[in-house]
Amino acid sequence: MFKRVTLALLALMLLVVVGCSKAPEAEMTAASAAFDAARAAEAEAYVADAFRMAQDTLNAAQAMKTEQDGKFALFRSYGKSKEMFARAQALAEKATADAAAEKERVKAEVMTLMADAKAAMDAATAAVDKAPKGKDTKAEIELIKNSLAALAPAYADAEADFNAGKFLTAKSKFEGVMAQAKSIQDEVAAAAARKAGN
Repeated sequence: MFKRVTLALLALMLLVVVGCSKAPEAEMTAASAAFDAARAAEAEAYVADAFRMAQDTLNAAQAMKTEQDGKFALFRSYGKSKEMFARAQALAEKATADAAAEKERVKAEVMTLMADAKAAMDAATAAVDKAPKGKDTKAEIELIKNSLAALAPAYADAEADFNAGKFLTAKSKFEGVMAQAKSIQDEVAAAAARKAGN
């Protein structure tokens, strides 16, 4: 009787050890796929902290698995790495969803910025058209006109990025167009003030 109980306990312990020693290949594959999806969704750009957390968790899970891989088969235990891979997968999936939401928010913001940049360009053009004409301002106004001429290609470049789905890049470029348009208006105003002072 005692011998049977001992054999049954040994068999049960062996099953537990063997069960724990099975490498978490499926979990690792699922976590890696979720992380690749997060990268494809541009989570690194739109939700950098969430992406980094998923990456760090995946790296930690892989390190745990590698550590267990180096142990003798009967002493391997992949329980913690399985949990960590599952956590990495969940974090990567959340990063993907958050990135999609943030990308939509930035897209809407850039659409407004695009309209504002166009209005700023129109205002700069109107200001240059009304700029004071004269011998003393001719060279200055020519420089301002050159700056104005550079706005249209800069706007088109930003618009191309927007149409390609590069919303963060487009945002930065549209902000640059607006800043340049404002600078042109300020320069025209300064030239008009100098002309009036003469």
